[in-house]
Amino acid sequence: MTDEKSKKNPKEKASSPKEPAKEQKSEAGSQKAEGSKKKSEKKKSSSVDNKKKKSTEKKPPLTQKEIDKLIVENADLQAKTKEVQDNFLLLAAEFENFKKRINKDQLRTKELYKDSMLINLLPVLDDIDRALQHHDKDSEISEGFSMIRSKLLSYLENYKVSPFNVVGEKFDSEKHDAMLTRAVEDEKDNIILEEFEKGYMIDKKVLRHAKVIVNIIE
Repeated sequence: MTDEKSKKNPKEKASSPKEPAKEQKSEAGSQKAEGSKKKSEKKKSSSVDNKKKKSTEKKPPLTQKEIDKLIVENADLQAKTKEVQDNFLLLAAEFENFKKRINKDQLRTKELYKDSMLINLLPVLDDIDRALQHHDKDSEISEGFSMIRSKLLSYLENYKVSPFNVVGEKFDSEKHDAMLTRAVEDEKDNIILEEFEKGYMIDKKVLRHAKVIVNIIE
């Protein structure tokens, strides 16, 4: 019995020392890992310190030639900038003037078209006036012509077109065309005696000049 126990005990004693060896190996590995971490941290800190040193290092001062060169370059840039700004302002002003001219031309074209359209209606009124002179006022024909005339006049009034009277007024070349002259002693000189064709105004502008006979006393 004692021999069997003695045989078993040595095996148990031999197996028990193996466990501390494993623990020693793991401790050694952890120490190596910690050492590598510390080395990497030291490298990082040294690189950061180097960067800080480089940033804190003062750059050498510029020489006078470099300063003069920078001054010349700055002056050139300012001159070019001013030239570009001036050209831009000039182009902007020209474009604004161009737009104004275009708008003015468009308005003028519309006015000319409107004036020509309205002027073409005036001979119709002239014919109606002549027809009324040759018919009795109470006749049906005169009434029909009078209705047409009033409608045409109301249409023209929508465009601020209206006839103006000239007989007895002083001759004005801006409003009248002198077709003939007469010498009537009883009338004042340069006075309109008769009217051949009625004149019309559009707003404050002459749409058609009145054709008249002017009294000229020599």
